[in-house]
Amino acid sequence: MKTSVIIPAYNEERHLKSTLQTLRKAGWANELIGVNDGSSDSTGRIMEKYCDVSISFIKNHGKTAAAKAGWLASKGEIIVILDADLRESAIYGSELLYPLESNEADLVIGTVMGNGKNGFGLVKRRVQRLIHRRSGLLLQMPLSGQRAFRRKHIEHYHQLQAEGFGLETMMTLKAVQEGFKIKEVEVPFVHDGKGWGIQGMCHRAKQWLEVERCLWKYGKSYS
Repeated sequence: MKTSVIIPAYNEERHLKSTLQTLRKAGWANELIGVNDGSSDSTGRIMEKYCDVSISFIKNHGKTAAAKAGWLASKGEIIVILDADLRESAIYGSELLYPLESNEADLVIGTVMGNGKNGFGLVKRRVQRLIHRRSGLLLQMPLSGQRAFRRKHIEHYHQLQAEGFGLETMMTLKAVQEGFKIKEVEVPFVHDGKGWGIQGMCHRAKQWLEVERCLWKYGKSYS
């Protein structure tokens, strides 16, 4: 089955080139789609050079909008969303495909190994509890951005109005609501956390706020 890989990115020039080059060499991705979410660095230029399709937003609209633009532009039967900073570990993205190809899952979530700078885990545990209460499924990394699903399910996810980092939470909850089979696979993806400085704390605060807004808005539907 043809596979489209979508890379949403905001100011990711540091590692983006390595990630895209790795995917090119790996050969398992039939189509690379880069979505530059209003970056002020060279993210857009890198995507134009290494992606089959490059989409650029003038302003930053958040990960949800970027991912939606990417999967609407895709042509593959399988849609894979990967973070821009996976670098050489992006080669392992192919491991997300097997559960879909064997009909073991409708939504596949890949684990990520951090660098010890990945935050307090408060948001993760909040989402874990909600998903477990709703479905009985206990996910190790419910906020992982490394995901794969079938093209025929785009219409379900495209209806979501999640803000920014709420995308992963709402995708998982929507899959639960629709009765989709969800499978989490251990994949040796590696990426950098945001650290414990001001930038890292602001990132986590924003993530928490966006996830909480989604849960508040849709909580009754998924509780």
